[in-house]
Amino acid sequence: MSHSKIPLVSLRGVWKSYGSLHALHNVSLDVMEGEKVFLIGPSGSGKSTILRCINRLEIIQKGQIVVEGTDIYDRTCDICRMRQDMGMVFQSFNLFPHLNVLDNLILSPIRLRGMKRSAAEAMADELLARIGLADKKFAFPDELSGGQKQRVAIIRALAMNPRLMLFDEPTSALDPEMTGEVLELMGNLAAEGMTMLVVTHEMAFAREAADRVLFMDQGEILEQGSPRDIFEHPQHPRLRQFLQSLA
Repeated sequence: MSHSKIPLVSLRGVWKSYGSLHALHNVSLDVMEGEKVFLIGPSGSGKSTILRCINRLEIIQKGQIVVEGTDIYDRTCDICRMRQDMGMVFQSFNLFPHLNVLDNLILSPIRLRGMKRSAAEAMADELLARIGLADKKFAFPDELSGGQKQRVAIIRALAMNPRLMLFDEPTSALDPEMTGEVLELMGNLAAEGMTMLVVTHEMAFAREAADRVLFMDQGEILEQGSPRDIFEHPQHPRLRQFLQSLA
């Protein structure tokens, strides 16, 4: 992990509302380079909203979000440029259905990074080999299993060589066998030092792969700590109740 004292991502006093619903309630959070931060909590607690605000898919009402030293809500911020350094993986795979796997992988590096097609294809070949899908290079998304689609979605984000990966419940739409495939890939990324902010219901994976776990409820971070602190020595009554409901 980097020893830099400057966070890669910093949220300060962030509020996000949908009408009268407070999705985020005065949230502050720092993520250091190389850190794996996992967000857990009941559905509707604001976990996914944090990720969507970090890459400005949602607009906050109050507070500040700084990524790589840039206030992403400043009027001078080029958010399209900033998003190139932020890989985002959703619950649904969001692959382009009319493009084969190879073209899904090389589209952004060529268009946004200015990479030559030959170099982009070589990189795609390397990434597909890494996840055991080299033989699916010319397949279309509807010819892949759910686990294969999600692994392709992850390496599509990696093809942009991001500094930060945002995972929004990437296994929630998958059956247990396919979930294992995706978690293995994410575990490998974590071991390699990728900065990751992960929303998940996979508690065993959070316990194994996280540096820090944050528990959220009703738009607030109620408790945070090491996986051992959170899962073995929970302090907040709401966290204890949540963990008991999973047992």
